[in-house]
Amino acid sequence: MSIVFFDLETAGVLPEHANIQLAAVAVDGEFQEIDTFERKIQFAEAKADPEALKINHYDRAVWEKEARPADEVAAAFARFLDRFKGVEMVSQRTGKPYSVARLAGHNAATFDGPRLRAMFGSHFLPAHPMILDTCQRALWYAVETGEHFDSLRLPALCAHWGIEFPDAHDALADCRASIGIARHMIKDLEATVPEPVAAVNPAPRRAPQPTVIIEHYRDSGGGYGSQF
Repeated sequence: MSIVFFDLETAGVLPEHANIQLAAVAVDGEFQEIDTFERKIQFAEAKADPEALKINHYDRAVWEKEARPADEVAAAFARFLDRFKGVEMVSQRTGKPYSVARLAGHNAATFDGPRLRAMFGSHFLPAHPMILDTCQRALWYAVETGEHFDSLRLPALCAHWGIEFPDAHDALADCRASIGIARHMIKDLEATVPEPVAAVNPAPRRAPQPTVIIEHYRDSGGGYGSQF
């Protein structure tokens, strides 16, 4: 199943600060890159935190040329996600099946995810509401393996695993860095899992019965696609 790693750069850390860049990288089950998405977003520079703009490599001339309105960027991102819908869902209102994309990112469950949902407003975001978060995964990884991290910040984790990260706080670079640390954590754990030991004269077991997991979410109408 494909996963879409995404990242938002913002004009500050407060809720009222605007999003200024959205990027995403879709990967396959082996964490190999399939496709990318990147858009700069129009915002009011006067309401931004100047220090945040410096950190995020803001260039007024570039934004004047390339930035688009937030709702237009949201619509374009929805179309991008439509190509990577690998999570099956069932509408609670109609009972009909539909599918959504799986999102992932660093600190995305608590920061980027809520901002992305706010950016879509009442429109449909074709993605599962639960986001895979590499920051939270790194904390679990440390507990599982006993490995020590100086910090759970993205640059520190990249340095820990020797992952090149030349453009921190560029949304597309942050996506690729998140993919890199996710790949290391998954592959490292796979390498340490022992092979199952076959039982001697195992007792016969009944054939397992198929299990169907159905997730229901609230429906509403309109938007870029089917609502839930």
